[in-house]
Amino acid sequence: MNVPVRDVLVVHPNAGRRAALASALPAHRVVAVESKTEAAFKMADAVPVLIIAPPDDARLFLRQVAHAAPNALRVFLCSQSDPVGLAELMRSAAEGHVFSVLDEALSGPELGRTLTHLLQNFGSASLAVASASYVAQFQMDEQPFMARCLQVGNFGASLLLPGAHPPATFPPGAALEGLSIDRAGQVLFQAPWAHVQRAQQVHDQFGAHLQIDVAWAAVMHPPPPVPGVTMEDAAEVQATLRKALRRESVMWVQRANDPAVQLRVEDPVLEGSGEMPVLRGQSSGLLEAGIGEEVDLFFEMGGQSYSGVSLLLVNELDGRLVVGLPRSLVIRNWRSLPRFKPTPGERYLVSFLAPLTGLPTTRPVMDLSVGGLSFSFDASREILPAGSRLDATLLMPDGQTTACRLEVRSIQAIPPEESTGGEVRPFRAGVRLTGLSTESRDTIVRSFMASRCQSISEGYALPFEKIWQLMQEARYRFHPDYPFTTDPTPVAQVVDTHRRVYSTGDLGRCLVYGNDKGLQGQIAALRIHSRTWIVQHLAVRPGVRRNEHVSYELSNLAVELGELQHDVEFVRYAWRKDNRWPSRRIGWLARALETPGLSFLRHFAYMRLPLSAEAPTQVPGPALPRVRDGVRTDYVWIELHLRDRGELVRVLSEDLLADEVDLSGLDARYQAHGLRRRRKVFVVDGEFGPLAVALCEDSSPGLNLLEQTNAFWLIVPRRDHPQTRAALQALVQRCVAHARERGRPSAIGLVEEEHIELLEEAGFQNLGRFSEWIFHRSMVRRVCELWRSVFERLGGASAPDWSGEEVDE
Repeated sequence: MNVPVRDVLVVHPNAGRRAALASALPAHRVVAVESKTEAAFKMADAVPVLIIAPPDDARLFLRQVAHAAPNALRVFLCSQSDPVGLAELMRSAAEGHVFSVLDEALSGPELGRTLTHLLQNFGSASLAVASASYVAQFQMDEQPFMARCLQVGNFGASLLLPGAHPPATFPPGAALEGLSIDRAGQVLFQAPWAHVQRAQQVHDQFGAHLQIDVAWAAVMHPPPPVPGVTMEDAAEVQATLRKALRRESVMWVQRANDPAVQLRVEDPVLEGSGEMPVLRGQSSGLLEAGIGEEVDLFFEMGGQSYSGVSLLLVNELDGRLVVGLPRSLVIRNWRSLPRFKPTPGERYLVSFLAPLTGLPTTRPVMDLSVGGLSFSFDASREILPAGSRLDATLLMPDGQTTACRLEVRSIQAIPPEESTGGEVRPFRAGVRLTGLSTESRDTIVRSFMASRCQSISEGYALPFEKIWQLMQEARYRFHPDYPFTTDPTPVAQVVDTHRRVYSTGDLGRCLVYGNDKGLQGQIAALRIHSRTWIVQHLAVRPGVRRNEHVSYELSNLAVELGELQHDVEFVRYAWRKDNRWPSRRIGWLARALETPGLSFLRHFAYMRLPLSAEAPTQVPGPALPRVRDGVRTDYVWIELHLRDRGELVRVLSEDLLADEVDLSGLDARYQAHGLRRRRKVFVVDGEFGPLAVALCEDSSPGLNLLEQTNAFWLIVPRRDHPQTRAALQALVQRCVAHARERGRPSAIGLVEEEHIELLEEAGFQNLGRFSEWIFHRSMVRRVCELWRSVFERLGGASAPDWSGEEVDE
């Protein structure tokens, strides 16, 4: 039976620090005292399992603990800048005392996680290994060391360093960087750092050695790939806090930019609304801050951390605390890909050889994605520390197996009732999954889709005529080059492209929503650029109400499938401004989540010129500037110009880096499936550089029914130049000629409003104003969550009549 550890004794002269330590262990029975003398009386009354104390008089205190609580876990809080405390701990370790050291500057959540980790380590298994077979390598103060392993556990190891090194070389709490353990040249474990717990000299027949006991983290946190996203809308901040309280997230407060003392807010309640809502609760200690001072509020929810600055309104001696709502929240993701739990009918099993014992091990998968999975194990007898690397096989629901590589990224205790194998000390191992075959990834993606919505399936295998009929019934009218007519030629081109693109999974996905009444909706998503996934072609059958969530399920899943592509960095939406549904909903999302450097919202006019079989006779007029094809130097200029304008998101999301402007890399991916995706650059030169530039997209017909992949964009660095208008006229003529050369039925320009008149003079028709929103993958979770909230509100109200509205991109 697994009995939880609950009795904890905290010794510290500072009342605020005692309260912070107690709040860091909310699930334990904590007794906090001021002095070690008082602690001795408490130990006589009840024997604690964990003792936390400062380092002063550590040797005397440890002797007392050895008599009163010989099996207790000892932890000392000592700042790395405290030479006196460190020296006392060094002398204690030299006497043979065993204890752990924590940095005094750890924040509340970090302190809680570290103490929980130590308690887990206290009851975890460890295994003595043949020291000649296991070699450990690490660095300390940029000096490399090599040692032999004596013992390895889930949270630490004992290392034997040859030579007469004094214990003072490795003081308690010292950091070892780049620790790795290998056997016969194969790396079994690797961690970015570990901390020294104890160092003592030992002797054997080969001479003097230094035994070092080290501990490492239960989680290998990767560095954040991008800066945190800032939520600034007051209504969104309030809604996020309410959601966190409903999910019982733990709230913490501290003085602004001062992590020395962080206090847990007990029983938090959000009161008020509008402009003056407040968060009221009971602090676990006295926050040393005055009324009106700024405090930091932070919490974790759904795999993300949230932090913001608030004003302290009430701070009573009894711990009563009231703070105003933060003006903004900074959000960071802890996990790069969403996980899903397999449905009961789809069972995944992972098999591997245990890294130390070599025993064959098979575990059912608890949750997974194409990039990772988790399974349970018994920490009382199995050794799987975070940082372990394993060769494994994954058994799929269809009975097929695939070889893969696992890297354990985290281990954490789970309630016994959630374990899958009746373990004595059940732990969950979260692992990174690499080396999967394409077929295996596709199988996991299909399981992911089934877990999200049973009514959605892939549409590439469905006869395209059914999708086309659905789009016609849904009044999906905006695809002027592919009208709903009796002429089968345009549709035949779309059918071929549809099959080639959406059967790959890499270039795009087509999703269809069906029920007992038949096909109800469809959506497509396309890799429009190397790192960008565009959500497009959403159509829902008339009569399907929005509160049935067909649109939500299709659009959210299309976005998440893009997130599952490891090299997709941006997601893109485009919609017509006169289409009320996407304009209101997606437009609201874009404005609410506007984040400089991570999102980009723009508006453009959609201009179309139908092309006849033969070019019309040119009417004599003023000579226009010469247009030439772009070269490498022009590509460099385009990137630098857009960067100077602050359009970095556009540069990255539209392959406008100098090495990618011609789309050669993307075109190679399309060519592998019998398709093309290219870009031509046309330039009109000025005195000191390009006067105007056109980016002319070129692709197989039907990739995008708006034909954005066969349209041109204009870049004008100097709008006030006297020759700018003539340069633009020349570029438009060249883009029209290029469309005619490609056999296109029309030339399409996506231009800013100031260029509408010029294109209308060239014969183009203005088919309306469009908006486009591009956002980074780090924002996907927030987008999906807010999108869900939109439909939840609609689900509680009567459905509006949108039967006369087109459901567009």
